Amino acid sequence: MFRAIALISSVDNMLDATNSPVGYDFITFWSAGYLALEGVPEAAFIRERIVEIQQLAVPGNDAVFLWHYPPTFMLLTTVLAAIPYLASYFLFIGGSFLFYVYSLKRLFQHRYAILLIVAYPAVYLTMVHGQNSLLSTGLLACAIVCFRSRPVLAGVFIGLLAFKPQLGVLIPLVLIVSQQWRVFWSAAVTTGVFVGLSLTVFGWELWDIFFQNMSVVKSLMGQGFLLSEKMPSLYITLKMIGFADHFAYVMHWGMASGVVGVLMWLWYRCGPTKMAFAALIPAILLILPYLFDYEMTLLAIPIALLAMDMADKGGMSWEKTILVCGFVTPLILAGIGQNFGVQIGFPVIFSLFVLAVSRAVSDVRKTKAV
Repeated sequence: MFRAIALISSVDNMLDATNSPVGYDFITFWSAGYLALEGVPEAAFIRERIVEIQQLAVPGNDAVFLWHYPPTFMLLTTVLAAIPYLASYFLFIGGSFLFYVYSLKRLFQHRYAILLIVAYPAVYLTMVHGQNSLLSTGLLACAIVCFRSRPVLAGVFIGLLAFKPQLGVLIPLVLIVSQQWRVFWSAAVTTGVFVGLSLTVFGWELWDIFFQNMSVVKSLMGQGFLLSEKMPSLYITLKMIGFADHFAYVMHWGMASGVVGVLMWLWYRCGPTKMAFAALIPAILLILPYLFDYEMTLLAIPIALLAMDMADKGGMSWEKTILVCGFVTPLILAGIGQNFGVQIGFPVIFSLFVLAVSRAVSDVRKTKAV
């Protein structure tokens, strides 16, 4: 939080002390939306065109922020670009933060929960970067809140995650193995409507360009053009310590396959329990080779779920240590990576997954014993 305040106080002509625009990644969102309003949404994927609009938003900006998002998210950015850049940034971040706090407060109805929710360092990474992780975290929290009492509404919240589809890849699988059909079909219909709306507005061509652009993202990662110290995936972790690109990919997808297998077994055995959800969210992050530290905002949900579970049932010292590490890691991850060439984010996310699975299995055993 103090870093966010320091950055804001150093702003001059919408540039901070590092000569980056206020909102960082948000300039990409606004610029893509601006091009969509101009009637050329496909231009968002053209480096020269989006840089031109970014300099229109912040004239002193000389950094380059590329657009890699699907047409579903462009629907939102088109609305955001209808107002001036700075006002749009504060509206988006302020609204996302309020939605995040409201959603998680409904999920964790404990008098001290708000402190954990607001103090989590990844929240401020998301706000400084102008990213959308508060929105995705809020949607997941709402889905969990409604899951048993209002399954159709829970599916709607899950379907809205189609604005960032990589975050929803595992959800249909766990819904199927746990036979949560009302949630599944509601999510499927919502996703279909969301995608259909984007097709109506932008046409199929924009989706085709989006899929073709995935090879650009893979190339950027492979050539080391992205900030590895801020990317807590196994792929990047192995690359940072010197492993070859192909080997790192093979190891990453091998790990991801194992995580998916364990997760599906867990949901098959346990169903939609709190610990099953606590395992689902780190699993979503673990399977992604392209992952930045601000996405760790999603871990606010499993960290709080695990903390409440330990408060009720007790926890071992090693479990509490993992929980503390999960809370502080977003704050120190980039600094450690930059200064020591080590990515600590992946082992922490993986440890949270193991912890959630361990406590879920323990609950099953205790139930059987009774």
